[in-house]
Amino acid sequence: MKKIQLIKLVQHRLSGGNCPPALKGKYHPEIIAKHIQLAMNYLIKEITYLEAERNSDFTLLDDYIKTFTKIEVKEDSDREERFIDLPVRVVPLPKNRGIRFISDQKNQSVQYLYRENNSDDMYSDLDVDRISDRARYYKENDKIFFSRHLPSSIKHVLIKVIPDFESLDYEDELNVPSGFGKLIFDLVFQSMQGMPLTKKSNDGNPNTV
Repeated sequence: MKKIQLIKLVQHRLSGGNCPPALKGKYHPEIIAKHIQLAMNYLIKEITYLEAERNSDFTLLDDYIKTFTKIEVKEDSDREERFIDLPVRVVPLPKNRGIRFISDQKNQSVQYLYRENNSDDMYSDLDVDRISDRARYYKENDKIFFSRHLPSSIKHVLIKVIPDFESLDYEDELNVPSGFGKLIFDLVFQSMQGMPLTKKSNDGNPNTV
């Protein structure tokens, strides 16, 4: 669905019979969007990411990705490094796992490798640096910098990230995993009432959706 559609769905719920009386019909769409932002961040960071960590399966995060194409590769002449500007603000996760995938614009079979910031010297001393020509990247603020392995012929890249809700335009598509719709509404209502965000379930199992 689109971002504006989710906002309107919450707005509709706020006018319904199941809405807490203290919230009914009182919130402007921009205020609703702020609370959805908090709910989405909680869903991604405190529920999905922790589940992915428990199961060692970070592909669970891919349910939230948005793909951007034709992102221009630029040159920082002072640093002698090539980089791209992130097309959207990314949900902050450990080890920058909010950045899910980067590759050549026309060849997704060769994924670039993530590395920690300022770790290039360490990699240059390892055998992997001599036997692998796959480009590596690291995040610095709102930019992605690439290692020297990025071919000079690459002018544009494809990137898949978990976008921060607030940074999306109203008409942008928003990925909400199947089965999490009611949870988002619950979290939004909790936020609006000033309650600590928590995942509620009917069976006492914190992993139940």
